[in-house]
Amino acid sequence: MFPIQGNSVRLVIQLVRDDPKLPPQYHVVAYPGPRGGTLNSRFSSRQELLERLRQTMPDFDEECLAGTSEVTQIVFAEFVELSSAQLSSLGLVD
Repeated sequence: MFPIQGNSVRLVIQLVRDDPKLPPQYHVVAYPGPRGGTLNSRFSSRQELLERLRQTMPDFDEECLAGTSEVTQIVFAEFVELSSAQLSSLGLVD
């Protein structure tokens, strides 16, 4: 889906609905990370997540984020190649 950039990771985006009275958050996980561990970041809204994804991966199609905002669920899971700069842009590495 995306051009090879350097680090092959499984990118998983989970819609997290902790409280039905509050807006959902998006939890982004990449594994294995460059050092073998799991990398995590959170976004407070779908819009914030999409803006960061578009900046980081210009070819990202928002239609890939399947799901609804009613329950906690995985809305995207795919192996992608991301550079260290892209991982950093997504808040996954310092």
